[in-house]
Amino acid sequence: MTDHETTPSVGIPSPPDAPAQVTAQRPYTRATQPRFKKKRFAFAPAIFVLFLIIMVSTGGNDPGIFDRTTSALESQAESSVGVSPQMATTGESVRDGKFSFTVTSVGRPSRTITDRLGISETAQGVFVIVRVSVTNIGYDPRTLTATDQYLAGNKGQRFATSSAISSLAGAETIFAEKINPGHTVHDAPVLFDVPPGTTIASIELHDSVSSKGVKVALS
Repeated sequence: MTDHETTPSVGIPSPPDAPAQVTAQRPYTRATQPRFKKKRFAFAPAIFVLFLIIMVSTGGNDPGIFDRTTSALESQAESSVGVSPQMATTGESVRDGKFSFTVTSVGRPSRTITDRLGISETAQGVFVIVRVSVTNIGYDPRTLTATDQYLAGNKGQRFATSSAISSLAGAETIFAEKINPGHTVHDAPVLFDVPPGTTIASIELHDSVSSKGVKVALS
């Protein structure tokens, strides 16, 4: 070998199909990666935001935080079910919110009623008394509100409770005192004043002013 001769560099040639192997390997690598990595943070946004708000407002020190979060989500779910109340029948137990209602009787329309003091009250039209048994199926004491209940006529009329309801025997405690969980108020009188000749179709019962309600057929 002379001074002008150089030793040829020795290299390892890349196989002609190397780029193709690399390209083919990429989708295989992606396909074999565990799928749970992509979904491990897929929390429901509504639950996370609600939990975060309660955490900030209470400083994270409230032991009942999980109970209140669950309760709020239940209320949201109940209110989003629909606007139209479902229809039940007299004698059937049906739920709205945290109350279970059972219509037990419907009184005949009457021009007058006798209050708890024995004094006669006269209607503008005629009085109709619907008696309802109400059970608290929730976990906290709740008040049954007379003004959240409505009577419906067969022509689509919607009647509010009469102010004379406060004079009925038992109404002063039934609609003022809270009903404890698991307790039932029997035959609560719900009083309406409707025009003479009105054909009663149903009563609309509510757990609260904002609940969707349930209709019970009376005709």
